[in-house]
Amino acid sequence: MSLVTQGKGEKFRLGNVVGNTAAFLRRNAIFSIAAGTLFFALPLALINLSTRYWPTLSFHLGAVGSGPWPMSVNLGFSMASGLIGAVPNLVGQAVLSKAAAGDIDGNRPSVANCVQTALQHIFPVLGIGYAIYLAFFVVRSGSAAVELFYSPQARGPVFLLLIVPCIVWGVAISVAVPVSVQEGLGTVASMSRSGDLTKGYRWWIFGLISVVVIGLLLGLRLATELGLAFVSLQSLSPLVIVLLTFQGAMVSAIVWTVLSIILATTYAELRRVKEGGGADKLAEIFS
Repeated sequence: MSLVTQGKGEKFRLGNVVGNTAAFLRRNAIFSIAAGTLFFALPLALINLSTRYWPTLSFHLGAVGSGPWPMSVNLGFSMASGLIGAVPNLVGQAVLSKAAAGDIDGNRPSVANCVQTALQHIFPVLGIGYAIYLAFFVVRSGSAAVELFYSPQARGPVFLLLIVPCIVWGVAISVAVPVSVQEGLGTVASMSRSGDLTKGYRWWIFGLISVVVIGLLLGLRLATELGLAFVSLQSLSPLVIVLLTFQGAMVSAIVWTVLSIILATTYAELRRVKEGGGADKLAEIFS
């Protein structure tokens, strides 16, 4: 599948994006599993475990029920846990962006080199991630506030009113992290550069991301349900119960690992289409 551009006359090929992503995962399966476990699964699992104790803590803080105080405390905990948990996730995306770039360039990714590069650009990457997180956090908390203080019926329309522009903006800056890692730009410059690269292809990018994320989630959910169908919940050992608490983290880790690689290969394809050049040009881009 392709789309003719207006500038260079090149074609944006979804097949290239999907093919490069699949090739990276095939050639670097161990690297991908290690990165997904270290930067996505373990941090998300720790966050999930911490939320298990939050009801008890919120009770001692008096943040139970409805009202401004419980809402403020719960929103504060949600924001803090999200911001803290986002740090290793964003580092992981930067690591995979560098690894995918090296793979497209024909080089086998080095763990040390990818981590070093990610840490060198950590502040711009965190700025990009936090901007996206806070935007969607405002959407969620804003719609919840409308339901609490005004009318439950108004939450849906308000949520749609807020989420649509956030999604449009999110797709526009979807390759900002690969831009920052590969081109060494700051937070604002990376988001602006991403907007320029994705212009004219955002529906295609949105469709690709949606299909990949929804497909992965459905497939993983089906596999999980089939596995649990043969297990009696009453007979589960404590160890198995603990392992099941990691289910959401592992699913999220797989989705984020694949999505991070897709965004990096999308960035490479957008550079090829917008600025031309073959393999030699891409090697220069990713040097």
